[in-house]
Amino acid sequence: MNPYFPNLFSPMKVKKTVFRNRIFGSPTGMKELTDHRHLCIKNIDFLQRRAQGGAAMVCLGDVIVDETSDISWNPKVRSWDRENEFAFYDMAGAIESQGAHASMELVHAGMHFHEDDRINYGPSDMVDEFDQGDGYGIRRHKIIEMPREIIDQVVDSYGKAAFRAKHCGFTAVLLHAGHGWLPSQFLSPVLNRRTDEFGGSLENRARITMMIIDKIREYCGPNFLIEARISWKEGMYEGYQLEDSIEFCKMMEEHGIDMIQVSCGSLHFHDSTVLSFPSWFDVDEGHNAEAAAEIKKHLHVPVGTVGAVTDPNFAEKCIKEGMIDYVVMARALIADPDYPKKAMHGKLDEIRPCLRCMSCLTGGYYNLPLHCSVNPQIGRDSDYKFAFLPAEKKRVLVAGGGPAGMEAAIIASERGHEVILCEKADCLGGLMRVIEKESFKIRIRTYREYLERMIAKSTVEVRLNTEVTPELIQTIQPDVVIAAVGGHPIIPPIKGIEKSIQIVDYYKEQPEIGENILVLGGGFAGVECAIGLALEGKKATIVEMSDALASGPNTPYPGTGAMQIDALWTNVKKNNVEVMLNTKCVEITDEGMICEDKEGKQILLKADKVIAATGIAPNEDIVDALRDSVIDFAWIGDCYQPGLIRTAVRQGYDTSLNL
Repeated sequence: MNPYFPNLFSPMKVKKTVFRNRIFGSPTGMKELTDHRHLCIKNIDFLQRRAQGGAAMVCLGDVIVDETSDISWNPKVRSWDRENEFAFYDMAGAIESQGAHASMELVHAGMHFHEDDRINYGPSDMVDEFDQGDGYGIRRHKIIEMPREIIDQVVDSYGKAAFRAKHCGFTAVLLHAGHGWLPSQFLSPVLNRRTDEFGGSLENRARITMMIIDKIREYCGPNFLIEARISWKEGMYEGYQLEDSIEFCKMMEEHGIDMIQVSCGSLHFHDSTVLSFPSWFDVDEGHNAEAAAEIKKHLHVPVGTVGAVTDPNFAEKCIKEGMIDYVVMARALIADPDYPKKAMHGKLDEIRPCLRCMSCLTGGYYNLPLHCSVNPQIGRDSDYKFAFLPAEKKRVLVAGGGPAGMEAAIIASERGHEVILCEKADCLGGLMRVIEKESFKIRIRTYREYLERMIAKSTVEVRLNTEVTPELIQTIQPDVVIAAVGGHPIIPPIKGIEKSIQIVDYYKEQPEIGENILVLGGGFAGVECAIGLALEGKKATIVEMSDALASGPNTPYPGTGAMQIDALWTNVKKNNVEVMLNTKCVEITDEGMICEDKEGKQILLKADKVIAATGIAPNEDIVDALRDSVIDFAWIGDCYQPGLIRTAVRQGYDTSLNL
């Protein structure tokens, strides 16, 4: 019995399969496919690394089952392509080699993904439009009601895909029947307007899902595991609700489903995407655990929960109390694939925390490799699967104790170098200590504390209240200097700008600012600040000169993904933040702000205070002063190019790894 989490790390037997613990790796889609949409070695290495970290089952995500779901603009693995079999086999073997079971997620996008060069099928005839947030604008197409012969074709394709997974060594398949994929489209009373045997009653709307389960069982036999993922509610007022999902799950159990994981929401509706992928604004644990517990009361098969589960204490409690049987983790295992092993050995202080920033999801919307704000190895797993050769020991001086500097110091220390980390303030953390003051930024604080613990566990010498100067460099005589000295606020040439308070100073000083606040700048920082003000009960208005929030030309790459935009707008609307786009500030006065709209019409806005969130510029003068003091010099983080925690951490990691 595990002494730390005896229930979370107890085995679970389903039919003839035994899972080593109750942590399942959520399906993750692969973007870096070959030209023929075949898996490559990077895909295999990524999921093998997840299995190596201790998850009980690891799932290959987004495997499309039928050509009627194939799209050109969002590449996904094709199950019907026999030339994928060797990679499927290698992937299943790689996962099994680490003691985990391999699963394959089977999907059909239906009307969710549509394009010009094909018939776009869905549950009913309609015109659909959707902005994927990938920079290509709104896609608008006619959706054709899927006829019976195509339904039969798709159902059979699910069965054949599952058989191929079994043939290639996978233990299970995951039927995605939630999140707005085809089965949930049929289940939806919003999208399904049919009058035949596939529309109307819940039983009819669930029929295609039951046919799929029956077909998979027909192809794969009684002992092959079929797991389903559902959304316990669609997220729309007119959509299906918990009581419908309970009946839906009871039907699936009658048709032989083996396990059910409970999620929420639909990616088809912008208003409900944040239910499927809780954002940084959602600070609670296990958003779907209570719904899963209610569903479990009516079933005999194991039930798991997925969605914002990051705390092993929470997972242990839910399993111990019989609410659920297992937990499914996605972003937590992206942030730290070794989460299960660390938790199993009680090393909770070493678990790298997920920020719920959705950086990993943003890459997918731009067809980029998977990336993570706090784990710089993710998406590059093949580069790190072998131990690095020992480094020649060097004396490394790191200037600046923000995320870039701390990551650089930790990695340089792990590589065996003598590291001195200097920070001019009296504490580490940099801007993280500033922005973590927002109530919904608790995970920034958790991550900052994690970095500080890793620094404390390392051999890094920390010198606080110490500014790195050319004179200090001459005294220390380092072999390498890494400058992570940050940036400073951009002061725009606006009349009366001195009457505003810079956003960094607002967070640092927490002054009294009144009740009616104007926020100048609609980037991430400005929007989050306005939401924070609204949560405090203040009237907050964002003034932004462009036509969109967090989407200007200076937005750090790869841009702001659709789910991040959805999270921002959802919380803007939820908290009654006023947004004024295409509005240019021309003067800040004692009474507020004088603006112009895009036609040049003057607008007078009254406020108790103006907070300026107009961006960050690199501290180039400091970098230039240090550059010539040593031969080997690098600069990272905001002093290189203002960006995100992700870019800062990755630069710190890469720089120290290559010393």
